[in-house]
Amino acid sequence: MKALWCGWFVLLAGLWSGAALAQTSSGAIPDGRGRVVALAAGGNHSCAIGQDGSVACWGSNGAGESTPPTKGAFTAVSVGAYHSCGLRSDGVAVCWGDNSYGQLMVPANTRFVALASGNVHVCGLRASGAVACWGRNVAGETQPPKQLFVALTAGAEHTCGLRADGVAQCWGSNTNGGTTVPANEQFIQVTAGSFHTCGVRANGSAVCWGNGLAASVPAGSALTALAAGDVHTCGLSVNGGVTCGGGNSNGQSSPPLSKANRYSAVTAGYQHTCALTVDGRAVCWGDNTYGQRNAPRGPFGMGTVAAGYAHACDLDADGSLVCSGSNSSGEASPPAGSFADVGAGGSFSCARSATGTLSCWGFNDVNRASPPSGQYADMRVGSLGGCALTGAGGYGCWGLNNYGQTTPTLLPFRTGMYYRQLSRGSFHGCGIVNDGSARCWGYSGTGATTVPSGSWLALGEGDQFSCGLRSNGTLACWGGAMTATAVPTGGFKALSVGEQHACAIRDSGELACWGSNAHGQATPPAGRYVHVSASYTQTCAVGDDGTRTCWGGAP
Repeated sequence: MKALWCGWFVLLAGLWSGAALAQTSSGAIPDGRGRVVALAAGGNHSCAIGQDGSVACWGSNGAGESTPPTKGAFTAVSVGAYHSCGLRSDGVAVCWGDNSYGQLMVPANTRFVALASGNVHVCGLRASGAVACWGRNVAGETQPPKQLFVALTAGAEHTCGLRADGVAQCWGSNTNGGTTVPANEQFIQVTAGSFHTCGVRANGSAVCWGNGLAASVPAGSALTALAAGDVHTCGLSVNGGVTCGGGNSNGQSSPPLSKANRYSAVTAGYQHTCALTVDGRAVCWGDNTYGQRNAPRGPFGMGTVAAGYAHACDLDADGSLVCSGSNSSGEASPPAGSFADVGAGGSFSCARSATGTLSCWGFNDVNRASPPSGQYADMRVGSLGGCALTGAGGYGCWGLNNYGQTTPTLLPFRTGMYYRQLSRGSFHGCGIVNDGSARCWGYSGTGATTVPSGSWLALGEGDQFSCGLRSNGTLACWGGAMTATAVPTGGFKALSVGEQHACAIRDSGELACWGSNAHGQATPPAGRYVHVSASYTQTCAVGDDGTRTCWGGAP
């Protein structure tokens, strides 16, 4: 088979700055899946992850490479020549498309924190830093050294890892010098094209080695990330611009010239390139023979809703905010701007901007409306405060702290463990670790911080209890008296927890609620839903037709 492509390590927005072909596409990210949060380009197709963890692919689909699984929440995606792989939130890798060389045969009982796809091979990075590879092994590309790495990238027939000390190490085919790493160099990121490799130094400069024209370094000296294609390389600058070097026969090195487009990530395919804008849109350029340039239009979806005590805030697909209901403390008077997330609690609201900054408004008696400064990749708001995560695993929490609920449990040092989700209730908080386990902290008198064993997709905290959605789609609750209510059985894909009740979306899209129903908050209307938010005495949800419905307490 002709060597077609180039891989790049898993591309997570904001974290690091990734047979005969048929002219088909899987289409756009379906409604209700929010903004694009991760993006990866492959041979003649690309894939994106929506805000809810779902995957959409477009471009070539002759081997099913653009037909991702419809179930499961994913955190990262990696794309090869005729296959694609996604990393689920529990660390399990799932691959689809061509399996001619076993590139879909993920090692059993293995969890990863990152994936990298070459032409017909895949490598995964474990939390320990060890690497496991599968698929074609014509030149040793699936035989990693016994080293520990912090990032991976894969080319046509070679693979490279980046060590914690910044040294890059490559293995596999060296026909064109792609594995001959320059001596005495340290990098913050490496990317492998078909037969060349590039690295970004800590000072923002870059160097490439291997295949002739392809090794042309993009212009600029303030780069934060690179993405290598077949014979071209594109770089992301600190100001959010993209520049490219190398081959340009199909326009793959000519990014759109628009001051409106500021990017947070870039990824390169065979002869096309895609980038992720700061407001969550996928933009592609270059070859379009198979529709690989036809990225889904966005921002996508029908938006989300956040339910507070007596108010609610709607986040539309265009990033705008509208709040309604009680406004006694200004909680329903949001600031202007473009936002990626919204949360509502007790007489206050918070939002995360498209660039990652946090804003809160409304009642601020216990600093519930005083979020930390900085840029964050995720935000969760409870009754009396909230928590947010940076893309590098750092966090910031705010609000009431009488039981240490703003201080997450420390994770074991130098284990590769980090929180991938934080949330909090009134008197305690919980977090999901990258290995799928969970930790809770704060007031423990009712057992709300005693987490059952298991692998978790989502957690939520009420007044003195907690509930979680397991990786297998089942629910569990623990802690206070509310949990005496029977927890629904079956398969679920989303969860939200209020003060004394909780609601979850079944795989079918129908809602199930349990706990206190004094105001009708646990009696959902019939229908199919894509998003749900439970609060004090009310619940709000977004239906699969895009309409917002609230029930229970005001509004």
